[in-house]
Parts: sequence; C-alpha cells; structure tokens
Amino acid sequence: MKKKVLTCFFIYAIIIVVIIAAVLIYKGIKSHYGGYVQEEVVVENKISIKAKEIHDYMRENNYGYCTYDSRCEHEGECGLNATFESSKNGAHNTCCATYVSWVLQETGYITKKEHVDNNFNAANNLSKYLENHGWRKLEKGESLQPGDILCFNHHVAIYGGRGAQYDAGNKYLLTVEAPCKIDGRLSVSYAEKVLRAPDLDNVDSEEIQNEI
Repeated sequence: MKKKVLTCFFIYAIIIVVIIAAVLIYKGIKSHYGGYVQEEVVVENKISIKAKEIHDYMRENNYGYCTYDSRCEHEGECGLNATFESSKNGAHNTCCATYVSWVLQETGYITKKEHVDNNFNAANNLSKYLENHGWRKLEKGESLQPGDILCFNHHVAIYGGRGAQYDAGNKYLLTVEAPCKIDGRLSVSYAEKVLRAPDLDNVDSEEIQNEI
C-alpha cells in the first residue's frame, strides 16, 4: 500500500513538472531585460516600421556586409554610404550600426551630419551617442517593445517583438526575412543594454498606434 502511494505521488509530481515546463516554454524564453511571450501583441511604431522597410529593401537588392576588414561579405570594393537613400545608387553594403543609423535617420532621430561626425558605422559610437542624447537605458526586468535598440559589445540591432529582431550583423542576416529570432551571442537575451527613444518612452499601445 505504501509503495503504491509513493508511486502515485511520483507520477503526479512528474505530471506537475511537465505542466510547469510546458507553460514556461509556451510563454517564451525570459530575456535579460524582461520576458516576452509568443502571443504578445506587437504594436508597431515608426522605428520598427522603417526598420522592416529598409531591411526588406536590402534583402531584395542583395546588399552585402561590409566592415572594412576580413569579416566583409560583399561584391566589389568596400564602402558604406552615410544615408540609406545614397546607398541605393552607391555601394550596396551595410553593417549592423550603419543599418540602425539609417533607420534612425529616416525616422528623424539623428542626422547625416551626426552620422558622419560621430562615425556611426561603429556600433559602440552609435549606442554611446544615443544614451548621451536622451535615449533611456532600460532597467533589468523591464519589458521590451518594438523599436528598442539592442546594444551589445560592437553590435547593435532593433527589437521587433516576440523575441525577434531586425539585424544586419552578417551577410546571412541580410538574406532572411526580418524580424527574425537569433540564437547565440547576438540574441535578445545577450544584449548588454537596451535603449528606448524619448518619444516612445512611457507611451501606451493606443497612443503609439495613433501616431503611426
């Protein structure tokens, strides 16, 4: 009798553990800055909309990845244009920081002059500039929203919702439809800091939708 009770208890314990695990998996992986769930409602804003528009254009027009070093993956000579528009008739290349800079220029957050003067082709330069010019660094545990800038060491990307991101960190990422989920050191959960635009901070979903 005692053995039967222990067996039943063990079975129930396993069932409970499986249920808990299933719920955690369903809700998604918890990131460094706060959890996201697979069914979360993704509310687009001007940054995430422009990020997709530019990323789609680069994918459709076979843009290469250029860092002026051995990591380059592109045809022809190295070259990065200061603006997205100039790239259409210039070098069809980009890199993670150049891409993010283009998005922020197109949405009015920075200018071509600021891009050139501060060398925003370098990810750390761009993230430092944003943090020093009103972009708020999210605290650990805060939930991310589309348009947040994901900052790594020498890498930047744009959060797209549901754990996915707009990223131009290598040639492969320029060939896939974005936003996409990325594994490894460039994934959302490995971001060292996340920055949010001043005008998108403390704005609820309804307000964001009305601004688009």
